[in-house]
Amino acid sequence: MATTIQVSDTTKQLLDDVKRTERKTYDEIVKGLLMKKQKIPSSLFGAFERVKWEKKKDRMGFRHEVHD
Repeated sequence: MATTIQVSDTTKQLLDDVKRTERKTYDEIVKGLLMKKQKIPSSLFGAFERVKWEKKKDRMGFRHEVHD
């Protein structure tokens, strides 16, 4: 499912530069940045996409377990 997000003109220019030089989609660029920021190994990315969290505290608890 596609989603529209709003970014500044500067951010859009930076995304366009990366897209042009690395020949990646915006989705690949953003996903790569988020994985790097969250320190998620590519082998685990998407592993929990089907998990339905019941409560926000469940999600936060899992996040703390992963980062500790």
